[in-house]
Amino acid sequence: MASLWFWIVAAMIATYVVLDGFDLGAGAIYLIAAKTNDERRRVLGAIGPVWDGNEVWLLAAGGTLYFAFPRLYASSFSGFYLPLTIVLWLLILRAIGIEFRARVETQVWQDFFDATSAFPAFCWLCFSGQRWAT
Repeated sequence: MASLWFWIVAAMIATYVVLDGFDLGAGAIYLIAAKTNDERRRVLGAIGPVWDGNEVWLLAAGGTLYFAFPRLYASSFSGFYLPLTIVLWLLILRAIGIEFRARVETQVWQDFFDATSAFPAFCWLCFSGQRWAT
């Protein structure tokens, strides 16, 4: 039974990585590739229909991990409490930025929401231990 739960959690995490990779990739190139306001709206429009549902896989994997492997959940989440909390808040800010950017006309707030869309991708890169090529 433990093998079955392992594969269920692995499938949920893999689904999150694949599906949210599209969103995080759009967020990573968002400030570089999209220069005008219209281009930025098109990038957000491309991920608009699917970005909300992708984080559900991450939450479901965490809940299933808590249910199936409580010791692993306790040791991994207590050891990475600060980075996971930071990533959680960044994902929340990203969701707020995506939703409110189209509703606010002030340039200062649009710039802030643009930054919140790009920042989680760079933090995932830092927390994953990847290094920039030199």
